[in-house]
Amino acid sequence: MANPPSELMTSGVPGLDRVLGGGLRPGHLYFVEGEPGSGKTTLALQFALEGSRQGESSLVVSMAESADELTTIARSHGWTLDGVALRDLAAPGAVRSTALFELSEVELDDRVQAIVDEMDSIKPQRFVLDTLAALRAFSSQCGQFRRHVEQFRSKAQELGTTMLITDELAGTDELHPRSLAWGVMRMEQRLSDFGPPRRRFWVPKLRGQAFTGGYHDMRIVKGGVRVFPRLDDTLPIPPFESAQLSSGLPTLDTLLGGGVESGTSLGIIGPPGCGKSTLSCCFALAATARGERAVLYAFDESLETLRLRTRSQGIDLEPAIASGLLVLRQVDPAALSPGELSQNLAEEVAERGTRLIVIDSLNGYLQAMPEERFMNLHVHSLLAWLGKRGVLTLLTLAQPSPLTSQEGMTVDLSYLADTVIAQRYFEAYGALRRAISVLKKRYGDHERTIREYRITGSGIKLGEPLSQFRGVLSGIPEYLGKQKPLL
Repeated sequence: MANPPSELMTSGVPGLDRVLGGGLRPGHLYFVEGEPGSGKTTLALQFALEGSRQGESSLVVSMAESADELTTIARSHGWTLDGVALRDLAAPGAVRSTALFELSEVELDDRVQAIVDEMDSIKPQRFVLDTLAALRAFSSQCGQFRRHVEQFRSKAQELGTTMLITDELAGTDELHPRSLAWGVMRMEQRLSDFGPPRRRFWVPKLRGQAFTGGYHDMRIVKGGVRVFPRLDDTLPIPPFESAQLSSGLPTLDTLLGGGVESGTSLGIIGPPGCGKSTLSCCFALAATARGERAVLYAFDESLETLRLRTRSQGIDLEPAIASGLLVLRQVDPAALSPGELSQNLAEEVAERGTRLIVIDSLNGYLQAMPEERFMNLHVHSLLAWLGKRGVLTLLTLAQPSPLTSQEGMTVDLSYLADTVIAQRYFEAYGALRRAISVLKKRYGDHERTIREYRITGSGIKLGEPLSQFRGVLSGIPEYLGKQKPLL
């Protein structure tokens, strides 16, 4: 049974309906554009298969691949096309039981009419034509070609058919009747110097409904195309009760003026090896002790190394992991796009009730950004979205060590985060020690002192405030006081 005109039709592509503002409007024509290999045919097959799952009739007319090739594509994704009517018009010369005609023997008018007749015969609720470029190759007149596309659109409106036509971008501007389409969707892929291609999706045109404009990350995986919409800040936000949260370390809470507030972001900065990840784990365990779910995304360190290291430091993550309140996730920045990670974070919060998220580290997250100049904007948007939902977000940022230059930092965490903890090495009496201080806190007061801290076999220990330092702001503090106050 056809969808009522007032209802939107699901596309069958995860994330796409959210970008489109709910789905596709039945009885209209849509173009899916992209270069070869961008995923147009895969998306079109998902659209047709979704019709079969919804009890709708679907027709796929292929002008580029044979029926066997379409079946192979479907099989690679774990699909079967049994519920979809396939019409193979791809290969001239070979006589097939499914072929309507041979492209080399029939004029363009006859080909178009044969497709329209097939629509009349089956009366599909979903129709896919793959690809328009194959028909364009037989037309030299823009006006004639436009009339043929108008035939498709008129027949779709007459039958109440939602029509998806794929097309290539190269050299199509003169012969592309985009003005006839209700909506135009575009798929792109870009190669980087390392790692898999980056794919993205955007909507140049969509009539009659609000949609989310701009670029959205996209992937092709086993199971088809997945679109990762940018975080939508217009959706209703559930209320949350603000509270001051403990780090699990009383001395650190004192340094923080009592703790950190829910719905804020905490940045932990410092050179490699100073304990940023260890401190993050303390916050995560404190959250699980309150009965809250915490998720740690590890970019730089393997999960096995993280678990072994924290265990040697007297921080046992295993009970919290076994309870399900603490989740560790390994992230490969070369394979995971920023949009996909943002979508994962949104699902953790909206579907699983996660209250604390750790991104360790922001340096690894930076590597997932194809264009680093947008890093500050992207992270700012992410932190704002999480903060409005009451999530405490921790981000670590490895700064250059004392032996390297301070140049090359592409993100300013002190600007992005609500609270910033700085960890530093300092030299005192021939030994390399660690110092900790709070550089900034937007909500509430905090200690403006510097304390020494140590990572021992029984956890983190903080000492009393130290005053006799030199070179704190340079990033290489030197302690000039007496040895007695040190840990």
